[in-house]
Amino acid sequence: MVVFRILLCLLALSLEAGEPIVVYLTWIEDPASTMMVQWQASRGEGMPQLTYQLKGETAWNVAKGQSQAVENIDVHRIHLQGLREGSEYVFKIQKSTKQYRFQTMPKKLTRPVKMAIGGDAYYTSATEAFHRMNRMIAHCMPDFVVIGGDLAYTNGTKHWFKNRQWELKRWQEFLRDLQGLGQDGKLIPMLPIVGNHDVSKAKNKLELFYEIFTFPEANKAYRSLDFGDYLSLVMLDTGHTWPIGGDQTAWLEKTLQEKSSAYVFAAYHIAAYPSYYPYMGEEEVKIRKNWVPLFEKYGVPFVFEQHNHAFKRTHPLKEGKVDPSGVTYLGDGSWGVPTRKVKSPEELWYLAKSASINSCYIVTLTEEKCLIEAKNLEGTVIDQVEKTLSLSQ
Repeated sequence: MVVFRILLCLLALSLEAGEPIVVYLTWIEDPASTMMVQWQASRGEGMPQLTYQLKGETAWNVAKGQSQAVENIDVHRIHLQGLREGSEYVFKIQKSTKQYRFQTMPKKLTRPVKMAIGGDAYYTSATEAFHRMNRMIAHCMPDFVVIGGDLAYTNGTKHWFKNRQWELKRWQEFLRDLQGLGQDGKLIPMLPIVGNHDVSKAKNKLELFYEIFTFPEANKAYRSLDFGDYLSLVMLDTGHTWPIGGDQTAWLEKTLQEKSSAYVFAAYHIAAYPSYYPYMGEEEVKIRKNWVPLFEKYGVPFVFEQHNHAFKRTHPLKEGKVDPSGVTYLGDGSWGVPTRKVKSPEELWYLAKSASINSCYIVTLTEEKCLIEAKNLEGTVIDQVEKTLSLSQ
């Protein structure tokens, strides 16, 4: 019996030897025709390779990519291109016995498109809320998730043994939990936004955030992504790697000027209209000076902010006052962190609603309207806002 158990253990170890540590997806180009597949594995497995097929087909395609050594592992990347829109694919990673699935996005809003968006997620000393929020989001079955900074709290937190190896383990735990957002092996793509706890302020330091995630440009987290003709996401860096003003603001104006999608949203970490932090904070003032006028000028209806560890929705704002034609700011970064004592609408003129509660937003886009629901850990809708817009107009 003892020998039999030892053999079973050895068999299990041999089967697990080729399995990735964690697998995760994102986009750097068209979500209807591409997918960036990333995984972390033991060092020295050679050129990364996977096979994939359109669900229901019999033939398998082979794709190869690139590897990057990070600490004691390799981060593998394979950019799948030329995929069919709105379709489900199955893929298998080299040496792995598991099958994974993903879905490309539609080019048109022929069906409702759903995303989950929030920030301040995997807090170091309190992870239960993170796990509960992930279960709530999984129940909503989003097409993708946007995490607006402070993903795994790997920088600027107190920990006796914190080093790059500790940081890497944190990232792996964070990503492994996100694998559960899908069902039956389906992986949900994620779009990371940089926050103050994702990178350090040390000069010339290799940042794990930029080593384990892929962006259109190396070491630059601000970018935009277009989903057909119905959605453009503009994701910004609130001064963590790139200054708020200068090149990033010039890029933002050019980007907004060129967008023609039915829905254009902006998302970033530090809030221009905070519910907890000071209104006159340095970054807060810079965002209102540089970016807010551009949101107003180009008619951005909703902006997603984080960082404050609470829930908030502002009134529609324009030129420093409440205006029905203005921009609504949603947040405020409480995916999985302990919440803070939030300021009330009576204390801050721009707040329409606020609460010291964990929440994430579920955004549903249809041809008729955009519905944005704030949900708590139990999945209860605690607030909602919508914008009616017909794509046929």
